[in-house]
Amino acid sequence: MPRIARRTFVAAPADMVWTLIQEFDRWHPRLNIYAGGPESDPDIVVTVLERDDATYTLTYSMPEPPFPITDHRATISVTVDRDTTCYVEWSAEFESDPGIMHMLEDQLGDDVFSHALDKLATAAHEQQAAAVLGTGTSAA
Repeated sequence: MPRIARRTFVAAPADMVWTLIQEFDRWHPRLNIYAGGPESDPDIVVTVLERDDATYTLTYSMPEPPFPITDHRATISVTVDRDTTCYVEWSAEFESDPGIMHMLEDQLGDDVFSHALDKLATAAHEQQAAAVLGTGTSAA
């Protein structure tokens, strides 16, 4: 089964980033959680399969992926680096035509995962800076 993954460093505590990850609308403009029916008209709807607060791991699937793939299963995980920093990895496994893997690396890996991870890191950094300055949380 093919796998695409991206990883980024985040200058914020793992627990803060983990909380932010679960608020997709704050850092991923195209991803919404499916909870008995979409509440908006999202580009991409996901179904959360597992969430483990102890290991900072969220696994989901896309019932109707916008890519030519099937059997999609993605995982976002946070790994503690230091007290104030962490790493976030986003990976997906799926079935697809092997001839389009290069396109999927670009579209799913770079355009979706890398772009969203950059937005997540920025949102987390802004929230961390606001907390350090004592101004509360910042909307990303």
